[in-house]
Amino acid sequence: EVKAIVLGIMLAMFLGALDQTIVATALPTIGRHFGNLDDLSWVVTAYLLTGTASTPLYGKLSDIHGRRAMMLTAIGIFIAGSLVCALAPSMTMLVLGRACQGLGGGGLMALAQTIIADIVSPRERGRYQGYIGAVFATSSVGGPVLGGFLTEHLDWSLIFWINLPLGLVALGMRSEEH
Repeated sequence: EVKAIVLGIMLAMFLGALDQTIVATALPTIGRHFGNLDDLSWVVTAYLLTGTASTPLYGKLSDIHGRRAMMLTAIGIFIAGSLVCALAPSMTMLVLGRACQGLGGGGLMALAQTIIADIVSPRERGRYQGYIGAVFATSSVGGPVLGGFLTEHLDWSLIFWINLPLGLVALGMRSEEH
């Protein structure tokens, strides 16, 4: 059961980590698409600001409402933000979608670490931290490559659409746990 929980958590973490790296390579294309290179920095900044602000709130809310419920909430908010980003008709909507993604993303990382600390004994945590490191390494290398490929050969919005199936799988894995 611990392995199933950790797998779900790793998928949620991969979702958040991939999103942070996949967007960077698409920014010039997004700016040209909307004809707005001046506000491009807000695509990244909106995510970082809301993610940073929401992280401690998830910690407190998870103490009150439970880790699982807050992780499911974070994944849901992240998916909603991804949908807004993928459908954004303007740079302003894209920035608002990224802010929504950040609200969810702030919970993905913090809650994943907290849940692992709750379910894994201190003796085993080093091994699981290694798994988490592998998730970050994979997303750090794969994100820019995947973002560049999708943007160059298909459409920039796919960097956000890809979050929907990944997020739904993470939601499914987390909601089946008891």
